[in-house]
Amino acid sequence: MADSTVRRGGTGKDRTQFGAHTRSEAGAGLGGEQGTPSAAPEVPPARVEYDKARNARTTADELAVLAESKSDVVRLEVAQNPNASSDTLRELATSGEDLVRDVARQNPAYEAGTIGERLGIAVTKLRRGEQPNRLLDA
Repeated sequence: MADSTVRRGGTGKDRTQFGAHTRSEAGAGLGGEQGTPSAAPEVPPARVEYDKARNARTTADELAVLAESKSDVVRLEVAQNPNASSDTLRELATSGEDLVRDVARQNPAYEAGTIGERLGIAVTKLRRGEQPNRLLDA
């Protein structure tokens, strides 16, 4: 193939032409000339919040801030995050969005916080001389 046409598949003696063709297209696809990359596209703030809410390394304080997001998807991810505090989950458990509310209530940290509160109330009643009949009624 003596002309500059590139054969499909890029095999055989036209492999060099295929490689050059691909590189020039890739350079054009980046929005610049070959060899000069363009700036990375800006990531929307909602995507940043979503990624942070999903991250297992996000702290409880950061998750508390993310729980106030306008995005139900971000708040859903906070509700699923194991690092979310029981206070944050309690707040999400009263959400108007059914899925966020249900997921927050199923998070083990929510249940642990609720059980801890009930135990604390029962212990306080016992110290006062009162007798709680059942832990759930505490």
